[in-house]
Amino acid sequence: MSKTPHILIFIDWFLPGFKAGGPIRSIAHLTEQLPFRFSIVTSIYDHHSSEPYPGITANTWHKHASNVRVMYLTPSNCSTKHYTKVMSECLPDKIYINSLFSPSFALKPLIAAKRNKLLSRVVLAPRGMLKSGALKVKRLKKSVFLFLSRSLGLFDGILWHATNAQEKKEIIQYFGAKSEVRIAANLAAAPQELLHLSPRHDTLKLCTVARVSEEKNLLGGLQSLIESRVKSEWHIYGVIQNQAYAKELVALAEGTEQSSLFLHGEINPNQLDEALKTGHFFFLPTLGENYGHSIVEALMRGLPVIISNKTPWVNLKKHGCGWDLSLDSTDWKRTFERAMSMDNEEYKAMRTSAHVYGNGISQDEEAKQAYMAIFGN
Repeated sequence: MSKTPHILIFIDWFLPGFKAGGPIRSIAHLTEQLPFRFSIVTSIYDHHSSEPYPGITANTWHKHASNVRVMYLTPSNCSTKHYTKVMSECLPDKIYINSLFSPSFALKPLIAAKRNKLLSRVVLAPRGMLKSGALKVKRLKKSVFLFLSRSLGLFDGILWHATNAQEKKEIIQYFGAKSEVRIAANLAAAPQELLHLSPRHDTLKLCTVARVSEEKNLLGGLQSLIESRVKSEWHIYGVIQNQAYAKELVALAEGTEQSSLFLHGEINPNQLDEALKTGHFFFLPTLGENYGHSIVEALMRGLPVIISNKTPWVNLKKHGCGWDLSLDSTDWKRTFERAMSMDNEEYKAMRTSAHVYGNGISQDEEAKQAYMAIFGN
């Protein structure tokens, strides 16, 4: 009888953290739905937090679930030496690295795997970090890193995990056609019930669950919303990662009468339903999403979406559950007007379509089988 594969995961942040958003949820859903043993190595701090998680002892294993244990590290233990020791003790079947540019949870684990002669067991997920929008942030540092890593062969011999065909193209573009890449879509949460929303009146109510940062293109979205001249109310939930950017948003909103903006700050995942209830449409004009968990979670709860076409969720109009638009399109104005003007029966039908489409994503057996192929051999 074959033993259950043991996967050693390195990720900058994990539960009970939530401020880093999608990557945490990706790994949580993966450990919940796949029949493997998991050991997760992560930080004792949440994203952009200076306080360690309360009630958790650092630098030791904690049981998270029947098949999952987690080690929360202090910075001094995020070292190649410590990771070499962890790998020797765990003897993992696969080493799953969930970052590309992280010194502590990507580069050091890679060096440790090389020292332990385990590079052939490494699976690395860039998590959208090779998208053009993501590479624009700290462009020089990332360009230098990509050049040096290719020159030194830092990633030679590993297996790359892409979550879609576009990410596979990006990996090959930066690391060469000889790179071994397998595609497995992110796993969504379990199916959700239709949310009860407030009645629609004379205001277009939008909600967003995302970090307040340039990558999410919130400023561009607000500009499009203002130019449409539709009376609107936009609620944004997420950590304010860039204070200057947030101030620009507020200043732009204050300069108009018809568009009201509310920055609510970060929320815990158990507050998601209440956050989504503040909108009738989910709005995310993002520069690029590797997956977009918040988009899927909105759809699963029956919230139609208005998003850019820089996510895996495209052709939404065909599915009757929203719109995905090019960032340079002139259709944003028309879309806001259409969302505002549709009658209640049309909106109800769109909500039903969103609910069906979203919950269909959560039952992606093909994705589960792709993960079985990546980790199960």
